Amino acid sequence: MKLYRIGQLAELANVSRRTIDYYTNLGMLTYEKTGSRYRYYTEDALERLSMIERYKEQNMPLTEIKERLHIWSGISVDSGEVLAKIEKISSNLEDLERDILELKPLLDKLDEQQLKFAVGQLSIRGGSLLSIMSMLT
Repeated sequence: MKLYRIGQLAELANVSRRTIDYYTNLGMLTYEKTGSRYRYYTEDALERLSMIERYKEQNMPLTEIKERLHIWSGISVDSGEVLAKIEKISSNLEDLERDILELKPLLDKLDEQQLKFAVGQLSIRGGSLLSIMSMLT
């Protein structure tokens, strides 16, 4: 198992040491304790930092990011909570499908520049959604 000191982890993840300290204090990252005064982080911390950055790009609050990290890390959660979230997402996807169908005739009325802007905005969010959905498989 590869271990990283905080400076090494910060460099690999392209974040500051202060950011790693902050996430550690929030319980989003953990480290290995050794006899020395150094904290050592595992590959898991590097993966978590990557996930945090992806979620932050989606303007997700840190409390929600922390919750998702706990779910993905295998920490035991109530299956009812998982099912409730899946049900909420399913409902949101149904609403999204309906909204897209309603949007189509409106897009047809836009000029080329407006259409490119609107589609660009949808593509950014759609790419984020696809990225998250790919984590499910």
